[in-house]
Amino acid sequence: MLVELRVSNFALIEDLSFNFNPGLNVLSGETGAGKSIVIGALSLLLGERATVEQIRQGRDNAYVEGLITCAGPRQKEIDHLLGQAGIEQTGELILAREVYSSGRSVARVNGRSVPVSFLKEMGKYLVDLHGQHQHQSLLRPEEHLELLDSFGGEKISASRHRLDELFLKRQELTKELADLGSSSAERERRLDVYEFQVNEINNANLQAGEDEALADREKILANAEKLWNLASGAYTDLYAGSDDGLSEAVIDRLNRARYNLEEAAGIDQSLASLLEMLQSAAAQLEEVSYELRDYQSKLEFDPAELNVIQERRNLIRDLKRKYGSSIEEILDFAAQAEKEMERLRNSEETAARLEQKINDLEAQLTEESIKLRDLRQQTASNIETLLEECLGELALPDARFEARFTEKEELTAKGLDQVEFMFSANPGENVKPLTRIISGGEVSRVMLALKTILARQDLVPTLIFDEVDAGIGGSTVQAVAEKLAHLSGHHQVLCVTHSPQIAAMADCHYSLYKETVDERTLTKAALLDSGQRREELARMLNGAGIDQISLQHVDSVLERARRFKEQSVG
Repeated sequence: MLVELRVSNFALIEDLSFNFNPGLNVLSGETGAGKSIVIGALSLLLGERATVEQIRQGRDNAYVEGLITCAGPRQKEIDHLLGQAGIEQTGELILAREVYSSGRSVARVNGRSVPVSFLKEMGKYLVDLHGQHQHQSLLRPEEHLELLDSFGGEKISASRHRLDELFLKRQELTKELADLGSSSAERERRLDVYEFQVNEINNANLQAGEDEALADREKILANAEKLWNLASGAYTDLYAGSDDGLSEAVIDRLNRARYNLEEAAGIDQSLASLLEMLQSAAAQLEEVSYELRDYQSKLEFDPAELNVIQERRNLIRDLKRKYGSSIEEILDFAAQAEKEMERLRNSEETAARLEQKINDLEAQLTEESIKLRDLRQQTASNIETLLEECLGELALPDARFEARFTEKEELTAKGLDQVEFMFSANPGENVKPLTRIISGGEVSRVMLALKTILARQDLVPTLIFDEVDAGIGGSTVQAVAEKLAHLSGHHQVLCVTHSPQIAAMADCHYSLYKETVDERTLTKAALLDSGQRREELARMLNGAGIDQISLQHVDSVLERARRFKEQSVG
């Protein structure tokens, strides 16, 4: 439901806010007061094209914002769209659109920038706008089948559910058969591939962690000479000393320091702890020296071993490139391939069984699709009768409506049927697709009639009618008013109107008017209380002159509306 609308610097509007109610919301006012501007602002919010001409003169940008509560039958689709865009789902939507004088346009949902196309996609689940700028689900042929099925009630719903289950099962079995391969020759080729892969991996005799150990060993062998020289140099410096006697070993100098400290500790016992530390250091130094000597004696360069290791590492790298980024993943791949080989070895029998099941499901799908078509055609006949009666009440007595069926090339989860609504307003004319109806008045009335008979099934929560009363009068206007009131029992309805009969049905009534401030024309809006509403209805009945007689007439119109709503709107 559209809860609030705010419009700033848009055409003649400087800053207006509207708070709408459930039920029927009416916008009235003199011609040119700005009613169509409000509809234009709503269209912008629903993803229609923006132009710099929409910006109020002297301003840099125009801004439109709408607060919408979105709990309802379309919540699933809305949540899906929000999830795709990474927008938090809070149960409320703040749609915003800003147009700049540079021609740039920015769209936002809950403060996050989105493409304008996202607003358009979101809008079709939230609002139907019927008027000069149309945002109409009923003019989208792809929606007609869903509307027809929803009108059909539980029988069609149950048939659709059965068809959907059968279709899903067929998809699962078809995929399972495809996984086996399309033919026995294909399955044999796949078996050969798996066998080669498993043999290649098994013949490698891989061990977990082997690649890291090989890398370490290769590094040592490749640097054996350097390691020997470094170890030798360290041993010489620490323990052996140079052969020419010019460089004294660290251990000799340390021992000399220890002898000096022993003598000093014999004089001053406080040096005993330092002596112990020095003795420990000397022992550790000797240990390091012995270890270096052993390391050096064992170190040797073996080109043959290095070559073997490098070949082994190349083999592992090749296997990683084919089967996984680690030895563990390669071994897992082999295990899965062996399972698949076992499945393929039994595939002929499995494939025959799957093909039989699929053929059985095809027969069931066709049978259920035919049953569903019968139900749809019965429903379509009911809709056609109800709609033509309703159109007669809306001053289209010769209108004809038809739900035309064609067959799809392939069966889907919705059956074999394609449905498009056809219409003719005048006798002697063939019915044509609703999308080709040109007259705005006819469009609005056809939509109003459809919305009325489909009111409980139609899932779009907010309906907007822009001057649905254009070109009609008398009892037809009263019929339109009653249809709108009935519709508002199941939807939030916003209606721009010049008709007092329609305005009298309103649950919320705004009057738009123009005002001149500092030599600038502004569109203003006032939410009318009961007294102001009587005066506005009197103006709509008799023009600017309001007298006691016109007010009495208003009271009779309001009373008639009240009685109708009490009796008919639930």
